[in-house]
Amino acid sequence: MSGDDILVLTTREKEWWLSLQEIIPAIDRVWAAVGRTGLEHVRTLCVPLTSELEQELHTSAAQLKRIVITSVTPGTVEVALLLRSQLKAAAPMTVYIHGDATEGLEAFRGLSDIVSERDTFVVSCQAEAVAMRACFPNARIEVIPFPLVDQFRVRSGGRDPEHGTTRLAYVGRISEQKNLHTLLFALWLMRTVLDGAPNVTLDVYGGEDDLGSPNMGLKFPGYGAYLRELTESLGLADVVRWHGPKPRDWLFYNVHQEPHVFVSPTVHSDENFGSSVLASLVNGRQVVTTAWGGHFGFREWFPRQLTLVPVHRSTMGPVVHPVSLANAIMEAVESKPTAADDATLDRARVEFSEREVVARTIEMLGRPDGDPVPLKRSTTQDYLDARRARFGGTRKIYAGYEDPIARIFFEAYGMEEPLAFDERSTYILAPWVSYSAGLLLIADPHRGLRPVRLGPADSNPLKVITCPSMDTWRLPEDVVRSLAAQGSAFALPST
Repeated sequence: MSGDDILVLTTREKEWWLSLQEIIPAIDRVWAAVGRTGLEHVRTLCVPLTSELEQELHTSAAQLKRIVITSVTPGTVEVALLLRSQLKAAAPMTVYIHGDATEGLEAFRGLSDIVSERDTFVVSCQAEAVAMRACFPNARIEVIPFPLVDQFRVRSGGRDPEHGTTRLAYVGRISEQKNLHTLLFALWLMRTVLDGAPNVTLDVYGGEDDLGSPNMGLKFPGYGAYLRELTESLGLADVVRWHGPKPRDWLFYNVHQEPHVFVSPTVHSDENFGSSVLASLVNGRQVVTTAWGGHFGFREWFPRQLTLVPVHRSTMGPVVHPVSLANAIMEAVESKPTAADDATLDRARVEFSEREVVARTIEMLGRPDGDPVPLKRSTTQDYLDARRARFGGTRKIYAGYEDPIARIFFEAYGMEEPLAFDERSTYILAPWVSYSAGLLLIADPHRGLRPVRLGPADSNPLKVITCPSMDTWRLPEDVVRSLAAQGSAFALPST
């Protein structure tokens, strides 16, 4: 290894995270392409290192030009600590971030103690940049998207055949934070409450991850089974089809290239890009997803295909109004499949290509380095570090979705102002709200179990509708206001 090397430390430690199976190799290819330009000499090592390679670092560390970390993992952190703390390597680091900020930099461990203002964090979206600055206010940050299009299968032109029923498709993990229960609620509203709803089916591709909300210490056992039961209770068994996980190539041939409207109601805490969203967009398809995280970065390039549904603040964290989601789906279904012309698509595809990302990476390397002073943590990050220690070093760092510190990161990712309450509207309860013996039970699969004790009868109760029975209940106004504020009751459109 020569003294003017850029050393890329890559890893396969997070291959359980399906999107990183594409993203990390794509980053590796970018740095290999930088090396092929002849402008830089690049060497890539995959951790864990052999003893021979580690010994080689001892002789070359002081002369390294730059250290690149493609993902913060135990293996890459160990080598970074070796280089900077023990071997006194002065080379600046370029560290790729994959949702680390919203997790309170849980994977960083000792890396937080050695980063400096000379180092650069590379994020895939502006939301991730805002989240990182909530941890390190003075951080040097570059926003560079993941170059995945070159590995995608992209359809050639031609018109799609007309069908009476529109196929909706979701590709991703079956996870509480992906918010699929709200999507099912929206489909029920389309069929039951909203006028003029088109005929649709929903194909769901993905496996259950059983992770829950680790930052909150919450988990909903058997989320996949719950979704199937909810589908049955909402009368959607003829609409929704569950396919389980499929190979990526199969998904391109059978989903992304085929006629469909892609839907994703996600409010996942580290939704920093959206590779499946991009796969449908570059194939010219309509996409309905949340105004959340990495999705904002697609708006400029796919304005006629992408519909972003607002994510609102509630007393229990981010919430998607199911009526807004239903209306967005209906509008996307009615849009013409050929809304995006080939020239517009070609320009958009370039933005997420390896060629473009290599050019932006070389541009990043040409910027002057900052000062080698330690990067100061924010008071928020200090608080999260203390919280993690308090909870025994687990991934839990928040008291729950109501935690005001969590709100900082939710707002970074796109959470907007709360929904306004209107006492003149009729409100419908979410299907996970039930009543028994004077107690409302909110069994929200995403945000946890919450009981609400009902007091004496109100002299002026408000009418609410239950789902799916469509029964009418009368509840005290303060209770309805509270349910609406926490995202468990939603205003129906006036008729």
